Amino acid sequence: MVGRGMSHLSHPDLQMPRITRDEADVQSIVKLLEDDWTNPFDPNESEFVSISIGTFPPPDVARDILDAHKIGMEAYEGFKRDRLEDKKPKTQFYDKMTKKRLKMFSDIRKKPSASNPNKVILQADRKLFAHMVLVAESRHLQMSDVLSHLLEPLPWALANGDGTLRKTNKAVLTRELEKQVLPAETIPGPSATIIDGMSLVQKMKGNDQTFSQRAASALTQIIHEGARSQRIDVVFDVYQEDSIKNSKRANRGCSTGIQF
Repeated sequence: MVGRGMSHLSHPDLQMPRITRDEADVQSIVKLLEDDWTNPFDPNESEFVSISIGTFPPPDVARDILDAHKIGMEAYEGFKRDRLEDKKPKTQFYDKMTKKRLKMFSDIRKKPSASNPNKVILQADRKLFAHMVLVAESRHLQMSDVLSHLLEPLPWALANGDGTLRKTNKAVLTRELEKQVLPAETIPGPSATIIDGMSLVQKMKGNDQTFSQRAASALTQIIHEGARSQRIDVVFDVYQEDSIKNSKRANRGCSTGIQF
């Protein structure tokens, strides 16, 4: 047995080349998180960032959020001093209190309201309508044709009222596509099965101890789902260089949102 290696007794994940490669991958992720992405939980970060809408709040909103505890303590001290501690208080205990009405992240994109819910509030610049009239007169256009087009300063399907990029819900498109397809009890052949790779990984249980076991479990589920199909495609999220989500990715980590 002299000269035989002992590589069969050690796990591949514990060998030095694999350890070195895994450590390099971990360091690359750490570098991406620390240097390229914005960390909203960093105490040294100079600005706040809203994770839900992906934008930075204006100075007045950030000031109210930062000083919320201080403003609350000052209001408490004033209530205690003016209504409880003074022998002859000018303000009675049950008198009306004034709310501070501090601004929060929800006030960044506060929706307008109307007295009549059936009315639609239209916000547009007056210069837009003036320019529309000038173009119609100079080009001899009919106002009925001009008014048949969208009369907004921004495309509401792509942008919010403040000019920032609108984050749409991709599930809406899926539901619209499902409405056009009737459920079938039997699928005629030849057929293909398309599986969402990320959804498959998230639904897998944590009983597997190694990546090899997890891959084997995923392969078993994939083969079971597409047993009656001639082709099985497992689709994962990819980051293509030319994508419709380039503007959203560029917005991550920026100090200001992308505006139209």
